[in-house]
Amino acid sequence: MLSKSLPLLALGALAYAQSQVQEGAPASVLLAAAKSGVIPATPTATPFTGVDTIQGAIVSPLPPAPGYLPGETGGLLGTATASTNQPVSTYLAVLPQVQYNPFVDSIVSGSIQAVGGPQGVSFTVNLTNLPSQAQYGPFNWHIHALPVPENGNCTATMGHLDPTNRGELVMCDPSQPATCQVGDLAGKHGGKIMTNGSFATSFVDPYLSVQMESPGFFGGLAFVLHTGNTTRITCANFEAVNGNATASVPSPTGSGTMPEFTGAAGKLEGSIAVLVGGVVAALML
Repeated sequence: MLSKSLPLLALGALAYAQSQVQEGAPASVLLAAAKSGVIPATPTATPFTGVDTIQGAIVSPLPPAPGYLPGETGGLLGTATASTNQPVSTYLAVLPQVQYNPFVDSIVSGSIQAVGGPQGVSFTVNLTNLPSQAQYGPFNWHIHALPVPENGNCTATMGHLDPTNRGELVMCDPSQPATCQVGDLAGKHGGKIMTNGSFATSFVDPYLSVQMESPGFFGGLAFVLHTGNTTRITCANFEAVNGNATASVPSPTGSGTMPEFTGAAGKLEGSIAVLVGGVVAALML
């Protein structure tokens, strides 16, 4: 059964995000090696080079805040809090067998299982049929701030889950995971995917949680896979499987509407990104 409360929460989050808009979206730019928003590589070998884009451009309209500067720890709201002794609740994100991104000629299959436990959340990641590394890699992977809607639009998931407001101007230091964005799975657990064809890994993350009252709760939120220049390839929601999990959302049923832009979602005063007129502005440096 679909949760009636979660979509309302998502709409509330979107309304809050829109109310926090500090300025309009930047103008379109030409996605190229010199202006790609890619950290640290540029998309010189991908078909996205030369595409008009709003996301993915190096756009930083606001001066860096202390939590965004190298050498600082955590985000504007400090570091993430570990959640131990979690209930044995299971969430599963299964990638849909639809092609969200028409520029990528393969449909990624797989799942991400998450189970609460004494040390945090145990994740098991299995992905197959990855696109060509030479053309599209390496692949970044995160938990985002909002669910995938029923039309399958991965852009609607907005930015990374980031309750401490770390932002994306400074890369995650895996030796200090509490200072990273809570949803930055790649940053904390092995980096971008650099293997050909398939990828499998498992790890425990104490900063994510299966408990709704936790800032790190990800039930109903989206797992998103990106190309090397941050374009979104595929996405799926974490749905409750068993235990005392209390939230689930519908799986995407269509390919959605492919946006004209690429990249990671924008950064705000709060922990979620802003959708401005259907366009999310990336604040990357």
